[in-house]
Amino acid sequence: MGATNCPETPRQKMIQMMYLVYTAMLALNVSANILDAFVVVDDTLVTSTTNATHQNNSDYSWFEAQKTILGEAKIHDAYTNAQKLKKETNDMVKFIETMRRDLIYAVDGDSLAEVVNDQGKKVKVSKTVSTITKKDNFDIPTDFMIRQGNAEKLKKKITEYKNNILKLAKSSDREGLKRAIGLDVDVKYKKEGDSQTWEEHNFDHIIAAASVTLLNKMTGEVRNAESTMLNYLKASISADDFKFDHVEGRAIPKSQVVFTGDSYEADIIVAAYDTKVNPEVYYKMGADTLTQDGIGSANKLEGENGVVKLKLGAGGVGDQKFAGLIKVIGPDGQPKYYGFKDKFTVLKPSATIAADKMNVLYAGIANPISVSGVGSGKISVSFPGCSMSSTGNNTYNVTVPTSLIGKTVTASVSSDGKNMGSTTFRVKKVPDPRAVLGANIRGGKRPKAEILANPMVRAVMGEDFAFDLKWKVNSFRVVFVSKNIEEPPLACNGGTLSDNVKAKIQKASAGTVIYFQDIKVSSEAGTRTLDEFSVRVR
Repeated sequence: MGATNCPETPRQKMIQMMYLVYTAMLALNVSANILDAFVVVDDTLVTSTTNATHQNNSDYSWFEAQKTILGEAKIHDAYTNAQKLKKETNDMVKFIETMRRDLIYAVDGDSLAEVVNDQGKKVKVSKTVSTITKKDNFDIPTDFMIRQGNAEKLKKKITEYKNNILKLAKSSDREGLKRAIGLDVDVKYKKEGDSQTWEEHNFDHIIAAASVTLLNKMTGEVRNAESTMLNYLKASISADDFKFDHVEGRAIPKSQVVFTGDSYEADIIVAAYDTKVNPEVYYKMGADTLTQDGIGSANKLEGENGVVKLKLGAGGVGDQKFAGLIKVIGPDGQPKYYGFKDKFTVLKPSATIAADKMNVLYAGIANPISVSGVGSGKISVSFPGCSMSSTGNNTYNVTVPTSLIGKTVTASVSSDGKNMGSTTFRVKKVPDPRAVLGANIRGGKRPKAEILANPMVRAVMGEDFAFDLKWKVNSFRVVFVSKNIEEPPLACNGGTLSDNVKAKIQKASAGTVIYFQDIKVSSEAGTRTLDEFSVRVR
């Protein structure tokens, strides 16, 4: 299903390893540990596909933005094809997901599973590989996919989808895209000297856990094909020449608010411009428009790399305006003129202070602070009772001592000896982090394979904490409770499970509760002892 003649991504390598597991399972009596491994693989595939979907949605938003930047006429074809791609892909994903749910229903007789959430409540959710009860059954999946013809329907649907999205590309580009997209289903396989169809190779006598995982893999590959086509459509929007339905001149100011004594600065460009052609720019202050007849009385600027730098002195306070023309040589060798205009406001200096990440300061850590709205003079920032270091461009790191927790700090700013204003901040203690096992395990029933695959205790901040504060786990203890019998605690130094703890987990029976206690962590915010958490062996 993957692309040919292309370097394998880490995800594709993982999928190839999964096929090796398939082969091993056909040769051995399937054990619970191997079935648990499929759960891990399936969860990883679902996460990877979710991430790809988010990225693709971001690319669709990019097309929306280009309608404003380049004009709707310029990107009409690429935008329209992107919308067709989105519909084709969503329909294909829905088809696969519906087949996956129907397969699970055929195996287990119910498309919903009852699980215990983090609050200990039983809830109904859509079944995944982890909640299928007959993971090792291969008769029902074989009947559903092969005898009932669903594998053949899937093959036809994939072929149809691939052909439809390739039609969105130029005919000269389709062969290369066909290899990059992958989704190859017209493949013949050999097994013990006999030929196999794509359907037989993937679904004949394959257990339920493997079949469902494979369908999730196909969903991911469809999303990858969508990403490949999106990148192609994005690249088709070119600004290298004048082949546009609409071209206009634009003034792009660094700021439309200028203080007295400062300068107004802007880039004057053609909206779709060629860096190999340097335009000439003519502008006139106080004008609403500038025609070719008025160029003689206008100011002239020379461009470089397709861009002209405009710098206007800011005189008295108030509104200012200007208009001009951009002269460029078109593809036919003839001069072409494009008008532009803009306005800006000159204000007296003022200042504001804002916490970069939230409206409070946390004690004991570096709080990033920026000062904006200040004039061109040298500024001075004061945070009484705190240590402060500059990080450049009127930004600072402010560290508040823990003795000020629960109190306030009033910061003030001055420029050239003038008081520019002040702001009061509340000082709070950095909240405790939350201890988790591995990726994000905390509570619930877990297979031993998943616990051993996450052999470390980490301390992470809550999602509402905006700072990138790292915590180091110094030590913790592990207690095993089996059949209401509590064993002596095992100590671990650092954040990694010790070898004897891993050995105990490997031997633990179903229902054993593993407690992680006395978790000591440290960071620039100090040393903390975190609340215990536990997991139950499934």
